[in-house]
Amino acid sequence: MRPADLLPVPELTLEALGTQVRATGQGAFAALNEVRRLEAVLSRFRPSPLTRLNEQGELLDPPTDLMLAVRHALDVARRTHGLVTPAVLGALEAAGYVGTPGDAPVRTPVPVPALDGVLVTHEVIRLPAGVRLDLGGTAKGWIAEQAARFLGGNAVLDAGGDLHTQFTGGGTIAIETPDGSPMYVHLGAGVAGVATSSVLKRAWTGGHHLIDPRTGCSADTTFVQVTALAGRVTVAETLAKLALLGADDVLRDLAPAGTRLLAFDRHHRMHGWQDGAWGRWAA
Repeated sequence: MRPADLLPVPELTLEALGTQVRATGQGAFAALNEVRRLEAVLSRFRPSPLTRLNEQGELLDPPTDLMLAVRHALDVARRTHGLVTPAVLGALEAAGYVGTPGDAPVRTPVPVPALDGVLVTHEVIRLPAGVRLDLGGTAKGWIAEQAARFLGGNAVLDAGGDLHTQFTGGGTIAIETPDGSPMYVHLGAGVAGVATSSVLKRAWTGGHHLIDPRTGCSADTTFVQVTALAGRVTVAETLAKLALLGADDVLRDLAPAGTRLLAFDRHHRMHGWQDGAWGRWAA
């Protein structure tokens, strides 16, 4: 996903969050630096405060950013009735994703534990026995939202499909469809969040990265890609994952007025969410 020839300033890029992060507009350099700084705190793929927490089960005097990111993940889990949860790390590894997608053999599914008993304060973060956290389900959007505070004027920050956009007079973004062609979407003036979730990327033989906590396995989905457009990127990220998981009841409860959802099924036919229900989309 990228801005479609909107801003007459260079686009800056950074390899981070397991993807290419792009920023355009005033403050883009500072925003990308913030992305890099937050990734160092929240990464599960290299030594970080998060990996120490998972290894030890407790972290004293945790970085403020880790505390806030974990609190955000816990809040999302609560509001989605556990469907979007950071407690999927064991299940993700059992599905074959340890360091890179499909780098480990698929094992017997591991139940996704509840988050009861997780303690998060300024003094300590403590995890109950059997709970380890993967913040990938919520961290990209949260990081994008934090980094966007450095942007000014017309600007876009794209964290691998999780976009913060801000336009004084509206703008257009391009979303990559499953067949690789662009689909252009117009956004009105103001701040918006756009998030795309897909089971076609970070996928391997026998699985993909989106774990269904109800089964502990890679989710069996009707759609292969969902894009959510909402007022904030963290909200859009949550809604896109709920739509992929087929959680329409929770989606209806959480989707703010004005939310747009665009989805592609396995035949690459497009569907749209309107008035709390899905329908075939006429482009």
